[in-house]
Amino acid sequence: MSFDLQVKNGDLVLNNGDLAQVSGSDKLIQDILKIALTAAGGNILQPWYGSLISRSLIGSYLQTDIIISMAQGQLQNAVQTLQNLQNLQVSSGQSVTPDEQISFIKNISITRSTVDFRTFNVSIQVLNRAFGKVNAVFTASNT
Repeated sequence: MSFDLQVKNGDLVLNNGDLAQVSGSDKLIQDILKIALTAAGGNILQPWYGSLISRSLIGSYLQTDIIISMAQGQLQNAVQTLQNLQNLQVSSGQSVTPDEQISFIKNISITRSTVDFRTFNVSIQVLNRAFGKVNAVFTASNT
């Protein structure tokens, strides 16, 4: 089983004074959110990691359907990159549970808020290798 440090609202989580760890499907959700919300090129050591979603959704004056289509494609690429990274981990002998691995991307849904047009609601649904549905949800806005 692999693990990562648990992050909540951008902060590390403490558990009785120790850094909390995350594993299983919760780790998969955290991994999806991390790659989706990290700006592509934001890490100089891994410039290929992340997505361009912040550039697509935030501050764009294009029509909503064009913005959503671009963002869905960028998220698709980011999640596929994550899936490729997981496959590399497994092939290198690292222990990764089926709950933590993407089997395939089921749906990427992006909707514009009817209350605040600067806000987009994003849902990324995948099926993990344990045949469980995993849903990573976040809001993107320029407010």
